[in-house]
Amino acid sequence: MANGVSFSGLGSGIDFDLIRDAILASRSRSITLLQGKVSDYGGRVEALKTLNTGLAGLITASEALTNRDLGFGRATTTSNASIATATAAASTAIGSYALNVSRLASNLTQTSVAYASEDEGVLKNPNKPATFELRTGGSAEGVEFTIDSSNDSLAGLRDAINAADVGVNASIIDVNGDGNSYQLVLTSEETGSAGRVELFETSNTKTIDEIGLSSVNPVSGDFAELNSLFSINGLQVTRGTNTIDDAISGITLNLKEIGESTVAVVAGIDIQNRLQTFVNQYNAIQDFVDEQYNADSLGRPTGALAGDSTLRAAQQQLRNVLRTVSENNGGSLTSLSDIGVKVVEGGRLELDVAVLDEQLSANTDDVRAVLYGLTETDSGIFQSVLSVAEGLGDSIIGSVQVAIEGYQSSIETINGSINNRLEYIDRLRDSLTRQFAAADAAIGQLNGQGTALKGIIDSLNNNNND
Repeated sequence: MANGVSFSGLGSGIDFDLIRDAILASRSRSITLLQGKVSDYGGRVEALKTLNTGLAGLITASEALTNRDLGFGRATTTSNASIATATAAASTAIGSYALNVSRLASNLTQTSVAYASEDEGVLKNPNKPATFELRTGGSAEGVEFTIDSSNDSLAGLRDAINAADVGVNASIIDVNGDGNSYQLVLTSEETGSAGRVELFETSNTKTIDEIGLSSVNPVSGDFAELNSLFSINGLQVTRGTNTIDDAISGITLNLKEIGESTVAVVAGIDIQNRLQTFVNQYNAIQDFVDEQYNADSLGRPTGALAGDSTLRAAQQQLRNVLRTVSENNGGSLTSLSDIGVKVVEGGRLELDVAVLDEQLSANTDDVRAVLYGLTETDSGIFQSVLSVAEGLGDSIIGSVQVAIEGYQSSIETINGSINNRLEYIDRLRDSLTRQFAAADAAIGQLNGQGTALKGIIDSLNNNNND
């Protein structure tokens, strides 16, 4: 850096500071130009990164439209989703069903008589152990356990039931909240009569009678009421669960409340949704391109990539591939406009849903064919679109990424040149300072000698005159 030496021509009367600074300013103009180029390239790098982000979204959207399962799916609708919802397999026949839910499947819940405390004994005869079984779904046998003097209490009975781990939860509830009205509550984990778990005594102590289990749900004690009850198009159906996958072929019903609803199976709308996503992603890139050419007050484009060759190439390649005619896709449709994807003013895309719906209704296979090819050996438009999008936007070898790395390399090189030139300017400043200081001193000395000589001459002239 500069050594800070300054002078004002006191010896010579010449402003060497001004001369030195003028020389340095002249030699520094190239640095200013290089710094401007670094700023320009930096702006292009950031703008290209934004473009690459948009292309990444376009790649994802294009890839989704090459999925060969696309268009085979089924969707379901319900007129009242609070009553029931449904899902359908891809091969399910399209149609609608009137659903009337009369009863939901529920869990068997039983309670015992009240005990004064959790520690109160439950055996009818404390000296006679009792053996019990927990039986599922009305089975004639089940999981056995014993209550004897080691666990003869309401809490002991609860713990023995839970330890059996057979699909029933045992708990103790203080019914009245007074500390002396404890009841054992048994709740089956599975719904329906087949999922119920009951407690039986297999010994002959009559302890089960003392426990006095009674049904809370169903109140009637009729275990058939644990099953769901509903009708489909007037046909009555009962199941032990609220999730039914074996009533209508290919449809899974999820019953929620009692009431009526219409369940419909329709063609999947994946094609429409994914096409719209692609259109949105493409238009976002087009908007970005347009922004680069927004003009300032003098009519000059303000975007960092205005006129950039990478941007122009990306825009042109995308436009060209969207005009592709696919004549060997295995179907009768050949272009995106055939299925409602059309170019509108400004080069943007628009999806005409009415056209797409018409084509989907007439022949879904032809729509799928123009997108990605009817068979594995056929090729549709979006294989080409995906190839172009990846060629532009691949994060490693895409042309936009290559351009980014090119600009970054140029910035690094230019910064190196700027640093070298700054060091040169510092050296030049020091050299000029020393040279002009010496010149100032020399001229000052000569000026002094000239003044002395003039004095001598003047003195001689005066003597002669005398």
